[in-house]
Amino acid sequence: MTADRFPTVDGALGPRDLGGLPAAGGLTRLGRVFAGGRRELITARGVEQLADLGIRSVVDLRAPAEVGRRPSDPQVPEAAWDRFAVRTCPVEDFSDEAYVKAIDHPFLNHPKQYPLLLTHFPRLLAGALESLAEALETGPVYLHCSAGRDRTGLFSAWMLQLAGVEPAVIAEEYVRSLAVVNEHHKTSGHPVEYFMEADEFASWSGSRKAALLEFLDRHPAEKTLAQLRISPAHVAALATLRP
Repeated sequence: MTADRFPTVDGALGPRDLGGLPAAGGLTRLGRVFAGGRRELITARGVEQLADLGIRSVVDLRAPAEVGRRPSDPQVPEAAWDRFAVRTCPVEDFSDEAYVKAIDHPFLNHPKQYPLLLTHFPRLLAGALESLAEALETGPVYLHCSAGRDRTGLFSAWMLQLAGVEPAVIAEEYVRSLAVVNEHHKTSGHPVEYFMEADEFASWSGSRKAALLEFLDRHPAEKTLAQLRISPAHVAALATLRP
């Protein structure tokens, strides 16, 4: 892994290149997929830096109600984002009472909840994957949700699996994103989550790492995308990280 994996994007939460990870046949391709937290945290300078990375599209996995500037976010003209094709691709719907009851939390925050997306929202998942694939066909993508951790982590994990990355490596990448968000909570003022010291974080992240490994074993990318009826052409686009 190289420093190129972690570009400077002013204001961004945990920006990372999904390239440079060990995979079958070499390292995943740099400069194809960048992941991180919600774009409203990115400053005007950061938007310029995203463009300098060659990013053509932004794929946002949040629900429409989550999208928008918060009072503490930097002031950035909306027109600054016009250089990118911004795609809003929600993967869950909190108006679904059965899902709300099943998830039993204000938001998705654990890989043990990922199967609920497959159960309740297969069409949304498929649509988001297809939209991401179409974006990748035009060039590099910035993929995000809110924290850049779970919805983004799920899609990142499947793309890395398609690229031949071992589950253990994928899980470590996920834990790295957890650590970034935990550090962010030192100052975030989040209404639900908070900064955890080392011992608490180790237990908290360890359960999530184990759950992600179990999820990838039960719902591997190739099999699951076939079940979601993602076309071979779109699967090929989602495998863009393959060496």
